[in-house]
Parts: sequence; structure tokens; C-alpha cells
Amino acid sequence: MWPNDVSKKVVSASGATKRPSLVAKSSGLDFLVCARDCLGSSSWIGGLNVRKPHWSGLVCSLKEQEQPVVLDTDDGALETQVTHRLIIEDEAGGKAPLILIRGEEENCALISFDDGKVNVTTEPVNPEKDNTQSESVSSSNEAPVSTSPGSFTRNKEERKVVRTAWEKLVRWSRSWQLLNERRKNVLMKTKKVVVLGGGSFGTAMAVLLARNKSDMNVTLLLRDYTTCQAINDDHMNFKYFPRHQLPKNVTATTDAREALQDAHYCVHAVPVQSSSEFLCNIAEHVPPTLPILSVSKGLELSTLEMMSQIIPRALGNPRQPIAVISGPSFAIELMDELPTAMVAASRDRELASACQQLLASRYLRVNTSTDVVGVEIAGALKNVLAIAAGIVEGMDLGNNCMAALVAQGCSEIRWLAEKIGAKSHTLSGLSGSGDIMLTCFVNLSRNRSVGMRLGSGEKLEDILSSMSQVAEGVATAGAVISLAKKYRVQMPVLTAVARILDNELTPKTAVLALMSLPQVEEV
Repeated sequence: MWPNDVSKKVVSASGATKRPSLVAKSSGLDFLVCARDCLGSSSWIGGLNVRKPHWSGLVCSLKEQEQPVVLDTDDGALETQVTHRLIIEDEAGGKAPLILIRGEEENCALISFDDGKVNVTTEPVNPEKDNTQSESVSSSNEAPVSTSPGSFTRNKEERKVVRTAWEKLVRWSRSWQLLNERRKNVLMKTKKVVVLGGGSFGTAMAVLLARNKSDMNVTLLLRDYTTCQAINDDHMNFKYFPRHQLPKNVTATTDAREALQDAHYCVHAVPVQSSSEFLCNIAEHVPPTLPILSVSKGLELSTLEMMSQIIPRALGNPRQPIAVISGPSFAIELMDELPTAMVAASRDRELASACQQLLASRYLRVNTSTDVVGVEIAGALKNVLAIAAGIVEGMDLGNNCMAALVAQGCSEIRWLAEKIGAKSHTLSGLSGSGDIMLTCFVNLSRNRSVGMRLGSGEKLEDILSSMSQVAEGVATAGAVISLAKKYRVQMPVLTAVARILDNELTPKTAVLALMSLPQVEEV
């Protein structure tokens, strides 16, 4: 379709919202194309300066091009110079919105991308036929706006603002990803990770790591020989995930020396109250430079310490590299590859970044932080608050009461956390508000379930004896109040939970007492 005497062919386009299939190598077309806003792609060809009346970039051949060609989506580009239109067919065969193109030569083209073929035809457009034609191009990736009575409408300028904001976010994301690709890739260099503990979350973390890199050795260090055998022989952890098969590169052992030998990272997933003893027993096999990534949440009853304090003391190495990982993350949803987000906190920024590279996947976002205290204290206290939320649910006290109680609990967590040294923005982030919302409002929460059963009249010993997993908030409640006393912080809701767990108050009496407290200024 292009004149034979033209060495460079230029195609200008705007408004593409679909990602075309790979263009056939045999198409033989040479042209200049812009994909500055190529949604869904990490690479593009050419570029566009919207302040100039032409396209610029690299001339490439479709014979050699192995990346999907994705056209520009910038609203308003070349609106007044459009003379032809382009239709792109996506992988499913559906047509994308109309796209107007303009060539430097007399002949322009209508191109249809499909599975392995490129069809070129011309279809001139009369710019004078409809002076709104250019507007339909610039907004071709917008859904039609309904004008029926009572419907929501937004004018063109408002829609443009929203779309521009989103496209800027996408471009920033793409640039950031390209920058990260140039950095040292921890996952690529990691050959072995050991996970301490084979409970639900320890198993989920092992599976996550194994999925991230299929040739990495992920070893679970367990106490139970039967569970080890099931993981090694059947690739199953029947106790916690009876319907999930584990990746083949997940293995298990009861031998600490074998598990820790040549490990590059160690994930600690042992319950807090058992951690000191467990770590003391394996300390001789833990290299002093091995980074420990803790996913355990809570306070040790006897010392009031958090995991970042327990680990170096138990291992006898105050310089042991440590990161803590927390956030709204149920193990079952990690196993099911549902979108999840967490925070990796370490005083060593490089270690926090390494955790991010090691754990992040297509279904897990990992933010980094240096606020270890904030991440840990929020992760410990939210379990106690979740018991309170469960009690409200079990007593059927209503949504108003639930919202008020959780809001008060969040304030109490903030009062104590900031006294200890946490940063306020950490408490409003994933490891603070995010984890609190998940644990307080979702039935999958073990701590919330304990509270619900207490609120409905069951005895604590009966509840705990029937559970196969540990509800950390039960043990942590008493430690929280001791910590609050140390820092002179009043915590009415969490103190009430501790007294209920000690069988010194009934849930009903505690609620009445809390409602009778003096009405004071909010702080």
C-alpha cells in the first residue's frame, strides 16, 4: 500500500486501548510507530512529542519486531491532523475503538492486527463530515456516557483528568520496574531458603518462595517427622492445606544442620511463645551472617520482647541480620494466589530491599520500611484487638458498636506504639490499619474467632483445646497491658480483653464498664 520509492513510512495514531497480538514476522512492513503510553507492555517502539506536529522515534521492521506493537493512547494527540482511521483487533477477535491515523505520504492505511496476519487497506475519512470526529478519537477508549435520568455523567474534561492521572501512574510504574531490573536481583542469586516452622503461614511462605523460583531449594525445618514425610513423599501438608499440592522444590526435614547448611535466607515462622526455646536449640547451626526474616507476631510473655529482640538474644548474636514481615495476609489466600500486600521492615535498608526482591510476585506486593518497632508492635497488638472485635460480634452488639470499638482500639495501639518509638505513618499503613482491618473484620481470623466464641458464652479453655492453630492474641493480651504500664499508657479496650481472658470479667460486664467510662475529648 505504501509507495515503492519511499524508504521510511510514518504512521501516526492515537486512541488505542487494546493490546494487539504479535505481528507476524513475515509481514514485511517497515514503519515508524509510537507506543509512548503502551498500556500493559514494558517496552515500546519510537516516541511522540505532543508539542510537535509529527511523530518521532526509531524506524523498525515488522520482520524483526518480536514485541507486541501497542499504539499511543494520549488524548488529543494530532487531533486536527487526522485523515484516516485504524482498527485494531485484540486476541479475542473483538475490535478496539476506532483509531484515526495520518501518514506523511498520500496513501494511508487501515491495519488490522490478528493472530499472525497483518491486513492493510485504506479508508479515508472526511474531516469536515463531522467536526466532532477528532473528539471521538481522543475519547475512543472511554465508555459511552449515559444520559438517561438518574445516571452518572462526567464531562470530557473530567474524564480526561482521571485518565491522565491513571496513565501517569502506569508510566511511573513501568519506569520503576525497568529501574529495578537493572539493580542486583536477589532472587536470581538465591539458591536456598530455610523456613523455620511448618504451620499454615510457614508453609505458605515456603510455597510462595518456591513458586517465585522453581530451581531454588526451599527447606522447611519441622519437629514432626510424619509431616516431613508427607511433604517429601506426597508434596502435601495435610494438616493445614489438604487441598493444595506443594511445589516439588519444597522439602522438609527435622535435622537443623541439614536445613540450615548453605541457606542464603531464613524465614522464622515459629509461634512467638515457642521461639526462644526453638532458636536456642538450633543456634549452633545458624551462621552469624544469615539474615532472619520473621513473620511471627506477638510479644513474649516473660520478657515483653518482640521478635527483633528475641531472635538475637536466643541466638546469642546481637549482630544477627533481622527483618520483620507483616501486613494483611491470610495464609490460605497466599496459597490461592490472591492479591496480597505486606511490609518488610529492617533497620538495614539493603536487607529490606532484599526481602522485597525475594518475596514479591505477581500476586504479592512487598513495601519496605525501616520502622521495625512500628511494624512489630502493630502486628502484636492487632491480635488482641481482634479478640475484642470478635466478642462484639459474638454478643451481637451491632455495627455501630463494632466500628466504635475498633476505632478506639486503633487509638490505643497508636498511643502505646508511638511511646515505644513507632512512626505514625507505619500505623496507618499495611502493617497497621491494613492488618487490623483484616484481623478484626474477617472470619478467617483465629483471634476474632476466639472472641466470637467468648462473646457467645464459651469457656476459653474449651475454645483453645478445640483449635489446631495458635491464636497469638490470647497470650499477648497480658504482655500488652504490662507494656502499657511500663510506658504509662491507658488502654481501656485491650485491658478489658486481658481481664476477660483471665476470667476476671464477663464480656457483658466489660462492655457495660467501657460504656460507663467518662466522656472525654478525643485524642
